[in-house]
Amino acid sequence: MSQTDVKNSKLIRDVDELLTELEARETLSKDETLALAKLELVVESKLFQQDAEGNPEEYLIERFQERLYNFEREYPSLSSFIRRISNNLSNIGI
Repeated sequence: MSQTDVKNSKLIRDVDELLTELEARETLSKDETLALAKLELVVESKLFQQDAEGNPEEYLIERFQERLYNFEREYPSLSSFIRRISNNLSNIGI
């Protein structure tokens, strides 16, 4: 088993242990909630960094598509208007 596999196995065990602990609690203190939010940001940023290093083009496309989806969901009429303008510009060769 490689060192990466060992690290991944340990990480999975730690995450499972954390989830079990959280499920056993009825409520979390403000400090615990804040600590979990920070942990989530750290983990997410590490995963994004790993994705960006592994396949930067795919990572950028994925992030762009995610932001585009969020924009379209938040501003449906505006995104429709922008799409029509984009199509018109494309049709005239711009």
